Amino acid sequence: MENENLTRIQNVSGKFNALFSFLIICTPLSILLFWLFFNSIPTSFKGELPVNTNDALPLLSLSLAFLVCMIPGSVTVYALLTLKALFKLYENAVVFSTANVKCFRRLGYALIIWVLAKMVSTSLLSIVLSFNNPPGERQLVVQFGSTDIATLVFGAIVLVISWVMNEACKLNDEQAYTV
Repeated sequence: MENENLTRIQNVSGKFNALFSFLIICTPLSILLFWLFFNSIPTSFKGELPVNTNDALPLLSLSLAFLVCMIPGSVTVYALLTLKALFKLYENAVVFSTANVKCFRRLGYALIIWVLAKMVSTSLLSIVLSFNNPPGERQLVVQFGSTDIATLVFGAIVLVISWVMNEACKLNDEQAYTV
């Protein structure tokens, strides 16, 4: 790889590394702030919740909703930590190693686990948000859509890429030690 290109990769990787550091902090913080101020924010800012919430929610429901949303949130933080590690490798000019392979593998698994975590959290969130409703008006929502399928496929593709990269690293190591 040309020295100039590698230097550019290192510079861009450093910027991505900083971005991922920022997002690692912002992800749980934004989830916390959303649920802390849930009762006072306009309906248009509440996004797509699994159930309608017209009344103000009690502190217990808000606390449980935060914990439930941290299920996929924690998977997101794990994926961001993995991306941070990968771009730290690139920043240090490590572009073809087993450490890179591990990062790609962890990222592929994180994408797949995120879909499962999102399904579980959506169901739990529907229970938490409708728990204070009168009997007969409580809801259990299970969602799985085309975005989830695409994320699963993308996760599987990343896993296959990590597998191919691992085999390429083995071949590279064999060639390095061949005289």
